[in-house]
Amino acid sequence: MAETAITTVLAKVAELVAWEAAVLLEVGDDVRLLRDKLEWLHTFIRDADRRRRRRDDEFVAVWVRQTRDVAFEAEDALDDFLHRAARRHRQATPLAAMLLPSCAAAAAAWPPRCAGQVALRHGLSGRIRQIRKRLDEISANRAAYNIEHTPSPAWATHPSSAAATALAAWDDFEEYTVGFDKYSNMLKEQLIDDAVTGRAIVSIVGESSIGKTTLGRKVYQSPEVRNHFEIRTWTVLPPKCRPADVLRDIYRQASSQLRRSPSQQSADDGCGADAAVAACRSSGKDVGNLLFRNLTGRRYIVVVDGSIAASDWNSLRASLPDEGNGSRVVLITDMAGLEVVTYAAGPTMNSPIKLERLSPENTYEVFRRRVFGRGGDCPRQHRSRYYQKIFQITRGLPLSIVVLAGVLRSKEPPAEWDEVMSQLATAREPSSSSSKNGNSGRIMSLAFDDLPHHLKSCFLYFAAMRESATVDAQRLVRLWVAEGFVRPRRGSTMEEVGQGYLKELISRCMVQLVDKDEFGVVQTVVVHDRLHAFAQDEAQEASFIESHDSTDVLAPATVRRLAVQNSSERYVHLSNALPKLRSVVCDLVDGRNGGGGGGKCIHCTDLGFLHASKFLRVIDIHGLELKKLPNEIGSMIHIRYLGLQCGQLEKLPPSVSNLVNLQSLILKGRNAGHVLDVTAAFWRITTLRHVVAPFALPKVLGDLHSLQTLHGVQHLCWDTRGGGGGGGNPLGTSTNLRSLELSGLLAKHAAALTAALESLDLLVHLMLDGESLPSTVFTIPSLRRLQSLKLRGSMDSPEGPGGDDDDDNESADDGVVRYIRPNLTRLSMWSTMVGQKFVDMLGELPSLAELTLMVAAFDGERLEFRDGGFRSLQKLKLGLPELEEWTVKAGAMASLARLTLFGCLKMRMLPEALAGIPELEEVVLYRMPIMVERIKKHGGEDHHKVKHVPVIQTIW
Repeated sequence: MAETAITTVLAKVAELVAWEAAVLLEVGDDVRLLRDKLEWLHTFIRDADRRRRRRDDEFVAVWVRQTRDVAFEAEDALDDFLHRAARRHRQATPLAAMLLPSCAAAAAAWPPRCAGQVALRHGLSGRIRQIRKRLDEISANRAAYNIEHTPSPAWATHPSSAAATALAAWDDFEEYTVGFDKYSNMLKEQLIDDAVTGRAIVSIVGESSIGKTTLGRKVYQSPEVRNHFEIRTWTVLPPKCRPADVLRDIYRQASSQLRRSPSQQSADDGCGADAAVAACRSSGKDVGNLLFRNLTGRRYIVVVDGSIAASDWNSLRASLPDEGNGSRVVLITDMAGLEVVTYAAGPTMNSPIKLERLSPENTYEVFRRRVFGRGGDCPRQHRSRYYQKIFQITRGLPLSIVVLAGVLRSKEPPAEWDEVMSQLATAREPSSSSSKNGNSGRIMSLAFDDLPHHLKSCFLYFAAMRESATVDAQRLVRLWVAEGFVRPRRGSTMEEVGQGYLKELISRCMVQLVDKDEFGVVQTVVVHDRLHAFAQDEAQEASFIESHDSTDVLAPATVRRLAVQNSSERYVHLSNALPKLRSVVCDLVDGRNGGGGGGKCIHCTDLGFLHASKFLRVIDIHGLELKKLPNEIGSMIHIRYLGLQCGQLEKLPPSVSNLVNLQSLILKGRNAGHVLDVTAAFWRITTLRHVVAPFALPKVLGDLHSLQTLHGVQHLCWDTRGGGGGGGNPLGTSTNLRSLELSGLLAKHAAALTAALESLDLLVHLMLDGESLPSTVFTIPSLRRLQSLKLRGSMDSPEGPGGDDDDDNESADDGVVRYIRPNLTRLSMWSTMVGQKFVDMLGELPSLAELTLMVAAFDGERLEFRDGGFRSLQKLKLGLPELEEWTVKAGAMASLARLTLFGCLKMRMLPEALAGIPELEEVVLYRMPIMVERIKKHGGEDHHKVKHVPVIQTIW
């Protein structure tokens, strides 16, 4: 988009102006004149970009493209100047350069009258004058060809009060299946029909955007289906996927449901799911055999969402046992895939469930719920008029309804609604769409035009992600920050502002929410495949992102952002130099959906194709197996985000410490216990915000005021006498940490750890792993904001003010923990060996919603939850092999919704109090054959305790 290109250049000019005393000497007027001209262009370009998308005028398209190209040229000139100035200054004074916060700062610190600086400024001045001349020519052409400015409608430039209301209720809707009751009942009947004992094929077919996946998900997650099948897997087929990748994904999901505990996978094959898949990467047949073994003897449902070739179906079918136990395979595909569905099912085929478009009544009902929520509605005097208009525009296509609702929920009826609908009625359908698609192309284009320019960049960034892939929100927001899409806002971190951007995209129905936590923080999202295709088309046409699979880039000299996505080829070879590249995102393998260490990775020997990309800001690589990074990466001083999910990475080059603008370093995929070396200079990069890597900490961190995340690090270099400096605090000035994970802790590190934690007033997540953990994590007053705590290792219970034998002091202990940890929501413990008194204190925590007590977390054979304890608890996981008796007093766990028991083989019975917990929705029993017998409907001694529970899963 030309609008985004101009905005980016204006931001860089602003950075230069901030350092004008030295940097702009002799070129200040040129830079300011460039800024003024770009600001004027910026006021025209938004309307021109909209007209370009509507293809109203070819002259407009040419003018927009030329303006965008000049903006890119200006960005190149400024980046080149900053890069050269900072590099020369670093060569002259390497130590001082490490302390400078940015390239502009380095340029400003360089003596302004030295010969090198004068030459650089002279070169920049000449380039800026050429750029201004081109801008004058483009402006003259606009006048010559009568390219007039049409102001954007008021509703697009001045958000109404309805916009703020809509954003406040960004998650106030769910996936509604209005009008799908008939299909839902048909699907359930085919899935759980006991009369059909063989492995049956069930199919859901229909045109794109009709709601096939929504229907399938709703039934897949229903209590009836969850109770009926022991193993459930859902696989989304990406473009050009291979049968082996599908098998791996199904195997990973099935194996994770057969595990004995969260950290110990099924032992059927002698290793965990990830390890098993990694061991047989080279052979899809081996994974198929493992999958066959895991599914044998169990009733399963396997859902395959996407188009599958007949030959691929043959490979999948051979790995799915048919034992006459009522297993099911569900194929979700469009009408083009109906032939494959017929072939797959053969003579035993059930009738395909073919979805039709919604009626006018159901169309308005979906629209109403999306705009106003379940109970709201349009004002009565306008209702009948919009009832017909909504159906005429969307023609009953669910995606069109939802996206239109996303536009109108931030507008005031009737004036702004009428203007939007009038524009849709007169707009030209994009050439890539057809009229039968319910104006979906027009609606998506309008919804995109309605976005503020910063949200347009954020939305188009989804084009770099794989189609239908679930996207981690934390990763996405960090990428946005590194790209410069997120604007600073007083009182909020950049990440919090980015979360707000994502919530607004969800509110506008451009992005679908998959998961959020108890505090409303978005965890994962996904973009509908039609919207993803729109984003890719727009990103490609606007030169925002170029998507690439397995062939060399066609125009390497102009690519600014490169997305390397999933490919059917085993190897990806990029030989072109990419001199103007700013970002490279490789999203080849999804670590949670058959990727990471488990999927077959696309291999690349090195990153040689990046050597000429001196302006790189973002490197985010998932699925390329790299053993090392090239030392030349240290010269790419603009890099803000470096993310690698590579299981084979052996070391980092020392030059990584030269990345003076680095914000995020994310290294994942290495085996536990493997520590990468990094120089001490790395910890003096003052721009660091997020470090997730298996590093050894130095004795004291540098001046890292911006650091928010520190994960995966080891303690190895800590001074065991109390931190080795910084006032006894080994984390130094990193007082803005929000999330901290440390491993390898020993008893001798207790003092240093306590000193570090006492300074972290903003910490919300803490994970500690080691032989000995200090109990002070529960008593340090500074950790009042702590929401999530994971502990793995031996720990003593917090000591009270007067001893364990005094009943009054026991009550005082409870009060201490309750007061100091008022916000603790999630607690997970392994090997902590705490006693009953400590559990009693946990029961007093007012906000504790999730509790996990795994192997050796509790020291005892009898566990008791006291009367009124754990009143906020919603999810409980117990994996205590030595536990014989678990007692729950009346009134305890009154809000419990999900109970999971892992391998508690000695437990004799379930607590009687479970029968009195009306909120209990699901009970899961892993590897507990005796308990399974006790809860059977006929003759089970504990059946009355759980008969009111909608979902009961037993997994062997």
